[in-house]
Amino acid sequence: MKLSMHMIANRIYFLDMEVHLRESDPPVLKSARLVYATDCAYIYADENDTICSAESGSIRLKDVRLAEGFDIIQSVFDFYDDWYQNIQGLITQRAYQDLVDACFRVFHNPMTLFDTDCKVLGMSSQYGEDDGDREWAYLSRYGYSSIQALEYMRSFYPEHDFEYEKVLPFKFQGTILNCQGITGALIFQNEFFLRINVIEKDRALNQGDYQMLEMLLQMMHHYLDNERGEKNRNAENSVFYSLLNNEMTDSEKLNRKLMYAGWSAEDRYQVVIVRTRRKELSAKAAEVMRSTLMGIFPECRMIGREKEFILIWNISKSGAFKRERVRQIFLQTDADVGISLPMEGIFHLSYLYTQAKAAVDNKDLLGESSDKILDFYYMGINYILMSGSLEHMMYACHPDVRSLWKREQEEQDGLFDTFSAYLKYERSVLNTSQAVYIHRNTLLYRIKKIKELLRYDLEDAYTRNYMQVSVMVTELYRKMNHGLPEQK
Repeated sequence: MKLSMHMIANRIYFLDMEVHLRESDPPVLKSARLVYATDCAYIYADENDTICSAESGSIRLKDVRLAEGFDIIQSVFDFYDDWYQNIQGLITQRAYQDLVDACFRVFHNPMTLFDTDCKVLGMSSQYGEDDGDREWAYLSRYGYSSIQALEYMRSFYPEHDFEYEKVLPFKFQGTILNCQGITGALIFQNEFFLRINVIEKDRALNQGDYQMLEMLLQMMHHYLDNERGEKNRNAENSVFYSLLNNEMTDSEKLNRKLMYAGWSAEDRYQVVIVRTRRKELSAKAAEVMRSTLMGIFPECRMIGREKEFILIWNISKSGAFKRERVRQIFLQTDADVGISLPMEGIFHLSYLYTQAKAAVDNKDLLGESSDKILDFYYMGINYILMSGSLEHMMYACHPDVRSLWKREQEEQDGLFDTFSAYLKYERSVLNTSQAVYIHRNTLLYRIKKIKELLRYDLEDAYTRNYMQVSVMVTELYRKMNHGLPEQK
């Protein structure tokens, strides 16, 4: 294991010493030497003191003889080598609590490790419930981050997304959070995997601690890279990943995740896919794209996959998807942006993901998009015609038709049947009133009420065609299922 001078000083911080180091102190030192050698710590005597020197500066051990000083510095290298091997084993075993406790020997400060759902995987057992701020006590007691702490973090650092950014410092001065330190995220295959926080309490944190945290995250990333199985990844992944893949989800985790985000399961959602056209995407290019997306869409939740990013957009909380933000960003890049229909309910994410994916996979059916976004809306008719699943056809129906259909189940006021006839008879008031056996004035009142409920322009020819095909699908579904379809 290669060390920096800061890392050496951090290991022997309790000794009487003078430290003169530059911030540009990379971890390149392989061992201690009594003679100068490249990428080694040079140990020599200066009167009664021992000097440990490198290109980035020096550490003076006061009143320490050369032989003893050399043994001290070399023992630091030996310690870190043993620690590194131990940490590798703990990562392989996923023994996160033991890993956190082992890290106390290098950070000498409290440390916490969280999964994607803000669940504590490990906390420094060297500290009790009362040895930190209110949030430390809450974590010790309940094993999850508090919603109040997450809200405070967002308000205190609005420019940061602590779920996605890598190593950065933090300093909080409040009643819930009152601490400072460094935090680092593990991003694996473009996706947030876990987070480590180191709190400054018993020793001031410095460049060496940043390097140790980065090294720890690299070790964990390397292990995950060798364990590419989807089963291993999903075990600790976000519940959103399971929802997108139509898998069973832990309701407790999902509810907590929604509370953290300030979302509701009944909110209106959309799924957006950003997919590169490159055959291969380097880790650096993926990181740039991920950072760009999180910078322009901080209010969304994002999941990374190979060559693509999936954005979960909450329309109820953030309004319509901000197309103008992404249009210019990807105007000159080799990336496709596919967007699903809007739909109520978090449990419909798998259908929305299928739609956004279909928009990208079948972009030739969409033609040229004026804003460079491949909108499933404009291939909805083709998708319904090509789909072999009546269920997927139902979820691909025009959003206004779906909304009227759902409303009919709740209100049972006949507006859906009126709308169906109105489209069938090409918006002829006379023919529609005769078909549904109601007076012309009653029909006009109903049509006015229906138009107030519609989000899309009925004067648009494609919209009307899409609606009419959707009405035919709902009628087919009703006949095939001898009733109304269940709306999840």
